[in-house]
Amino acid sequence: MFRRPIRPLCILLLGASALPALALDSDRTQPVELSAERAEMNNTTGVSVYTGDVVLNQGTMRITADKMTVHTTAAGDLARVIAEGKNATFRQLPEGQQEYVHARATYMEYQPQAPGHILLQGSAVLTQGKNEFKGEAIRYDMQQDTVSAQSPKNSDKRIRITFFPEKGSTEASEQKKKSGATE
Repeated sequence: MFRRPIRPLCILLLGASALPALALDSDRTQPVELSAERAEMNNTTGVSVYTGDVVLNQGTMRITADKMTVHTTAAGDLARVIAEGKNATFRQLPEGQQEYVHARATYMEYQPQAPGHILLQGSAVLTQGKNEFKGEAIRYDMQQDTVSAQSPKNSDKRIRITFFPEKGSTEASEQKKKSGATE
């Protein structure tokens, strides 16, 4: 969303927008740190359930929730994280960016393994800087570098997108056109 210029026609046709580059590669190699009031871990299945003010950190990535179900691979890497509750939040610094991507929803599913995505459901919000997506369901595909949002069927609720063009992006685009360069 948010660092590249967004073409309004794409938003109208697809309900999607370009997002910054993938999350920091170094995040996936950092240790996973979890804190909660209660934990139930099953080393055989690789599934753990945490409840009560749960916080998961890995590098720049941070997920918080009332309840969190964590699935790990046999090697101990994060495979999937399900965060639930009014306190479900996500934060991560994308590669090459200076502003964090923030997300919140009542249900959140984070899959860091390829293709890599975050699914937000229930009063979902995804922001970076002043730019913001709001809807009942938002999917941020980290591999494809896209966001898609939708409102519930048969509802008068609509997705809301607010974005601010980068300063100087219009001037740079005009200079390219004058010089014959293409985007």
